[in-house]
Amino acid sequence: MFSANQKPTAQQKDTVRNTEATGKFCWNLATWDLREAVSATAEQTEYGVDEFERAGLAKTDSKLNEVSVNGEIRKIPMVRDSPVKFECEYYTTLRLPGNSPVGSVDVVIGKVVGIHIDERVLTDGKIDIQKTVPIARCGYFEYAKVTEVFEMKVPGLSEVIMAGLEGNVKKIQAITIAENGDGKVETKD
Repeated sequence: MFSANQKPTAQQKDTVRNTEATGKFCWNLATWDLREAVSATAEQTEYGVDEFERAGLAKTDSKLNEVSVNGEIRKIPMVRDSPVKFECEYYTTLRLPGNSPVGSVDVVIGKVVGIHIDERVLTDGKIDIQKTVPIARCGYFEYAKVTEVFEMKVPGLSEVIMAGLEGNVKKIQAITIAENGDGKVETKD
């Protein structure tokens, strides 16, 4: 998922237009080290301006996603120096109205079909947030730099549900095999 404010002319930003036209996009983790480039890519430019080039970002090609541009098949570029990248298939766009065209936001939702993680940001097989130092827009012109994390589990959840929230399919299967011997998750209405 990503979001993009509309242009002052009430037009969608290029990334939204391209995503809706091709049905594919790549999401790149915005990090502290990439903060200046993140800001540069938000600049209002004419359609077709290469934001990677304008922001001084190095590209790497997607591995799974290809799109047709003027009859030519191309890989979708990803930010080479982002430690976490997702290749996505477009699902839908949700337009949130604002008080002005620029205040209106397109929230683009997709299905992740490929994940690329730099092994240097892993600790015990999990993404280590303190190694990635992501940034998040908070509103106005304010951003947050994430340098500290804590764990907080929802009370009362079963091990299977907690493993599901982590996306840990192997753990779910191990638990269900131990519980009922066949590895199938039982659902109760």
